[in-house]
Amino acid sequence: MHKRLILSIAAISVLAVAPAMAADSGALNDAERAFLIEQMEMSKKAFLASISGLSEAQWKFKPAPAVWSVAECAEHIVLSESFIFDGAQQVLKTPAVARPEKSNLEFDHMLAMGVQDRSHKATAPEPITPSGKIATPADAAREFTAKRDKNEEYVKTTSDELRTHVGPGPAGPMDAYQFLVLMATHTARHTAQIKEVQANANYPAK
Repeated sequence: MHKRLILSIAAISVLAVAPAMAADSGALNDAERAFLIEQMEMSKKAFLASISGLSEAQWKFKPAPAVWSVAECAEHIVLSESFIFDGAQQVLKTPAVARPEKSNLEFDHMLAMGVQDRSHKATAPEPITPSGKIATPADAAREFTAKRDKNEEYVKTTSDELRTHVGPGPAGPMDAYQFLVLMATHTARHTAQIKEVQANANYPAK
């Protein structure tokens, strides 16, 4: 995982979590799989809806020079899908450990909420900084959908022991499953940013 992939989620790191689950296996249980799929599907639907039918003026509108446009937010979302998923796969290559204390659904829910908290700002690392490579909303929708569908199929079918491989993350040590939760909810975070742009008083009507 790129060392600069840090989303400020300070509130999470100080929250108490439930005791460790009594499980030797790091494979996902039904509840964990269902929660992640739900997050992936909800954030996919909301993102695609937020960029549907936009004009070129709406796509490129910037509320201020230092504020991302819808186009830049969308490109960041598309780039991050592979970047974070690949990071989770790198975590899986680390030696297996005993299931961590924070590897439970209570912490997963807090992580999902924390990632989406727009009161904590962050700077994107260079590999996922938008640079104008995605020309249209249709291009963004097509590229994102292909990546998200592939990643969701992995989540639906994997028997990888995602809970017993751990790497450094924005909420402290995180297991590979939690990096996938980060991936899904990161999309929701920046979809909220798109909606902030669209709520600007100067956002083009068409």
